Amino acid sequence: MKTILHLCADTGSDTQIYKQNGYKVICIGKDIGVENYHPPKNVYGIIANPVCLEFSTARSSGKARNPEEGFKLVWECLRIINEVGQNKLKFWVIENPAKGVLKKYLGEPKFTYQPWEYGSPWTKHTALWGKFNIPEKIYSNWEDVPKIKGLYTRPNRGKPSLAFMHKSHKQFIREFDCFTNVDSDMEFRSLCSQKFAEEFFKVNK
Repeated sequence: MKTILHLCADTGSDTQIYKQNGYKVICIGKDIGVENYHPPKNVYGIIANPVCLEFSTARSSGKARNPEEGFKLVWECLRIINEVGQNKLKFWVIENPAKGVLKKYLGEPKFTYQPWEYGSPWTKHTALWGKFNIPEKIYSNWEDVPKIKGLYTRPNRGKPSLAFMHKSHKQFIREFDCFTNVDSDMEFRSLCSQKFAEEFFKVNK
């Protein structure tokens, strides 16, 4: 059985597709702490979601809150990746908002995407760093994406943004039905588009 590590895992939404396809997924969240973790041998792939709050420029006048503090988690994720060995891993990914300042530390991301480009009809501009195969985007025009009624759209904005939705909007998004432990707006907004996750899985099995 292939083992996937999910670092800084909250709801496990990025690796749910791997669980559904028979992989062993080890989620390392706040209860363990990546700073306390050492990986087993023969890890197949790693997905890391270090908390983005300190890197974010949203709601803070365009200035990151405390990126040096935030990078401590990123550093621990990189440590674990290197303990396994980058060349031994089939893939590894560090995920963060594309508009955040993590690129000042890791360089330009390998890939950025919007969930709607894979069929999830909302925005959440996401950046990925690492070694992985890039899933081909399905949509290039918003008008072609099947829409979901009931999703909040800010005034004068053409697309719903997950960053401004309340957790109650989960009831409209059926691809999130498998996540029953979403108790806050923050957890809801952190959910990975399952349509993107499926396409990522297809090219990173």
